[in-house]
Amino acid sequence: MESPPTPPLPTVVLDGDSLDQLNKPEAKALLDTIDSLREIQVSDIVNLPQIIVVGDQSSGKSSVLEAISGVQFPVDDDVCTCFATELILRRAPGTSVNVSIQFADDAPSAARGDALRQPFRRSTFNKRDLPDIIKEAKERMGMRQGGILKFSSNVLRIEISASDVYPLTLVDLPGIFHSATANQDMEGKAIVHRLVDNYMRQPKSIILAVVAANNPLANQLVLEKAQTHDPNRARTIGVITKPDLAGSKSERIYLDLAKGRESMHKLALGWYVLRNRSEAERLSKTEARDAAEERFFRTGAWSSISLANRGVESLRKRLSKVLFDHIKTSLPSVIEDITANLSTRQEELNRLGRSRSTPDELRLYLLHVADKYQRLARDAIGGRYNDKFFGGIEEQKMKLRARLRNLNRAFDLLMTKRGGRYRIVSDKRDSNSDSGGNDEEEYPEYLRAVVEEYGAPEPETKTDSELVAKLQKLASLNQGMEFPGEANSNFARQLFMDQAAPWHGIAWAHLELALKVSQEFVEGAFIHITGVDESTSGAIVNDFVDPFFEAKREKLRAKLEELLHPYARGCGLPLEDEFRRNLRGIALQRLGRRIAERLKQKNTELFRPITAERHIQEALRDLDKAESDNFGSSKVIEMMKAFYDISLRTFTDNVINLAVERCLVYHIPTLFTSEDIHKMTIEKLQELASESEEVRTQRLALQDEVRILKDGLHIVRDCYSITLTDSGGKCNSAASDDECKSATTNPWKRNTTNLVNGAVRDQYQSSASSLSDATAAGVPKSCFQRANHPYTSLHSEYERRQQHDSYYSSYCHWFRRRII
Repeated sequence: MESPPTPPLPTVVLDGDSLDQLNKPEAKALLDTIDSLREIQVSDIVNLPQIIVVGDQSSGKSSVLEAISGVQFPVDDDVCTCFATELILRRAPGTSVNVSIQFADDAPSAARGDALRQPFRRSTFNKRDLPDIIKEAKERMGMRQGGILKFSSNVLRIEISASDVYPLTLVDLPGIFHSATANQDMEGKAIVHRLVDNYMRQPKSIILAVVAANNPLANQLVLEKAQTHDPNRARTIGVITKPDLAGSKSERIYLDLAKGRESMHKLALGWYVLRNRSEAERLSKTEARDAAEERFFRTGAWSSISLANRGVESLRKRLSKVLFDHIKTSLPSVIEDITANLSTRQEELNRLGRSRSTPDELRLYLLHVADKYQRLARDAIGGRYNDKFFGGIEEQKMKLRARLRNLNRAFDLLMTKRGGRYRIVSDKRDSNSDSGGNDEEEYPEYLRAVVEEYGAPEPETKTDSELVAKLQKLASLNQGMEFPGEANSNFARQLFMDQAAPWHGIAWAHLELALKVSQEFVEGAFIHITGVDESTSGAIVNDFVDPFFEAKREKLRAKLEELLHPYARGCGLPLEDEFRRNLRGIALQRLGRRIAERLKQKNTELFRPITAERHIQEALRDLDKAESDNFGSSKVIEMMKAFYDISLRTFTDNVINLAVERCLVYHIPTLFTSEDIHKMTIEKLQELASESEEVRTQRLALQDEVRILKDGLHIVRDCYSITLTDSGGKCNSAASDDECKSATTNPWKRNTTNLVNGAVRDQYQSSASSLSDATAAGVPKSCFQRANHPYTSLHSEYERRQQHDSYYSSYCHWFRRRII
């Protein structure tokens, strides 16, 4: 059984000479650099231009495209341009040809389905293949060849990738026509105008406005459209075709236009005159076409046109400059993007540290980790968030001090509002002066999520009378040797212990949350410091972080029991003066409120409730007598409240300062220290710091990417600098004052140019002609690409020759001192 034939390898045959002229040496160098950065997603930001050819029907648009590119575009009537055709050239390691139809939204579904079921299958492309591809595309779009000429909003896209081409996009558009004829209707006119407008308005489009010299200038709609879409005339190049067919009157008008004497249609990029093939010359080669054009311009009226503005070679040179100028406008953003990528990768590389295998290297790496960790820990505890590790102003997770302070606020609020078993309110629900907290007031928005993490239950609400009634029953069961009607202080302590029962749960929840946010910070710090080295960060967490926090959890548990002991056992003593003041204030508040209620009942029309309570409290400030019952229940409640308020403040403060700060936060920087590392055995060092294969691979990849980015940044900056100055080192008119000063005073640029002209020139004899072209254009050596040679900067070239070049040592010293 015979094996299936091997499919042919993809091949692309283009006119290399014509396309090369569209890219000046500076542009080739810059595009090579951009291409070398594609693998690390830097080149995607470069906005590459496209050349679009616009003009009236039969103005010679397709012939212009063919002349400047060497690719044969259809010019016969049976395959005239009925839709947009994009020829896209892209640089790639392999060769490929991809032909597709980009259907417009209003395209018939039948045609769309046929194209999807039967895609174009092409593995080769020759400069004469385009007319056949367009014929096939017409069939796939369902466009008839006879009768009314149909136009389409669909786009035929031919994408060619090869290693020896430079990025370029050529767009052939249908010709503009003025009115309907037997062969084309008004619907087609609307489609053409819409398609042309869409391409002309794109900022990346370089417009070739083609006008035929045998057609009156006033009839050329393309000039009106160019004025609309490019009012500054910054993207429009004028092209005059068919000069050999112009009448005497038209000839004078178009000669003035080409020489810039026609005031209405002056273009900043100028006008160019082309003499394209006649019908009899259609099959002639490109060289014959160019020779015939040159002979035409030697004689007659058109010979008065400047050499720089006639012939296809002059147009290619102008296009090459316009293309390069368009690309170089992207250079500032390219430099910014490369710098950001370089910074990111350099930081990742720094976090990985140097390659480590010996005990000394392992110990040195861990010492770096410990030093960095301690700095981050001290900054986090001190609330200094300048390191990138802490994130921006809207990020909080790694900002340890901020999270602890929010926890403290939430803990304080919860102890006030939910710390008591009962929420004690007056019989009239006037709870503003009663202790025990009031949860009606909302928590601050930034604390609500934190408060919910505590899971503290709401206290049970009781009025004064309900609590007194309950206490009377309990007091009767707990009477001692006190006189009748006097308060039993021991009973008040028991009531306090019952009221403070929730303290333990809320306080332990606070300590658990403090442990949680602290451990999140510590683990995040080690992950940040070690980067992708998960084995080291994981080992440090297992051997140091986890044991540290387990020990601190037990320490905090014991500390909480210590702080709670005097309140849970009822053996705590308040400060006497403060206790008496609190007790007297509570008694007077209650007494004043009761008297005010009684007065309002007896003298409603005279009593002013707004001020009465305050006046009565002042009048009774020195009154020692208070209402009492058989067991002094009201007095017991007042004693409990006074002691509760004092103890609550003391306990809350102690939990925050003596437990969280002293037992936990203070010790976080000492979790992983240089002393610990110096005591480690070789086996322990290897366990913690030996790098994995993944880390070694990552380091090599990062080192390679950093090298590419540094070279790319150096080259792009050089290319950008040279675009701001002319060949004599003076500023271009388009450069700003700051850009000009930088370009002309940059010692690297000046010395690079000197080096090109001196020590390194003999190392590039194999490409002397290309070097001569680049040097003549004012291109630094570091901005020049040798044919079939990887793109390298001057610094890299010197580095490879350091053993053979006596100049290297002094140059390297100068370069590093001035640049790095």
